[in-house]
Amino acid sequence: MYEFTPFKKTDKLSYESFIQFPRELLKREEYKVLSPNAMLLYSILTDRLELSFKQIESNKKIQFYDAKGDMYVIFKREEIQEKMHIKRAALDSAILQLKECNLIKEKKQGKNMPNIIYLGKTIGMIESEKIDKLRSVGNQQSGVHEINTPECRKSTVLNSNNNKYINNNYKGYQGKKNTYQGRVYPPGYLDKLYANYNSPNDSVEDYKKSNGITNLNNLIENNG
Repeated sequence: MYEFTPFKKTDKLSYESFIQFPRELLKREEYKVLSPNAMLLYSILTDRLELSFKQIESNKKIQFYDAKGDMYVIFKREEIQEKMHIKRAALDSAILQLKECNLIKEKKQGKNMPNIIYLGKTIGMIESEKIDKLRSVGNQQSGVHEINTPECRKSTVLNSNNNKYINNNYKGYQGKKNTYQGRVYPPGYLDKLYANYNSPNDSVEDYKKSNGITNLNNLIENNG
């Protein structure tokens, strides 16, 4: 073993790998019953769970989840003892503590086979997921509220009224237009009806005389 060598202020931490340790296991009151061995065991199992997820990402044939989609790890008791440097009694105590805090569950596979170990989410993880879900629902409801703003409802009513007005007028037009079908006016007569027709030398009376029209109303009725 090497002699004690302290870190220098110019050094950087360069451990090859770390095992993640949830801070809430130290802070939250519900987890005060956990011993150091139990907290370390949870961290080691979480590290193993990460490998189970990597199996999915790499599309390996062996997958570590059940029919419900619940992830699990397989870890022999002897292997855990070796990693944690503890005896079997200390390991059994740590496992029991984690079970009482709903942080792990075990399922037996059969004789001479290691148990399947399911890891439970911490209280902080569960609460965080609930908050995210509520925010998501709130954002969706906010979008619906914006669609139902007074301005949007007013616009909808106006559009509806406009459509009714257009349809009614169209129907009225359909009924009236037949009144004008089939009429034949003398050449150039319609030009006299334009407001901007101001020819001083060509009045309506002149037009009637030049075209042999004695009664304009009779002409319109006969062509109606």
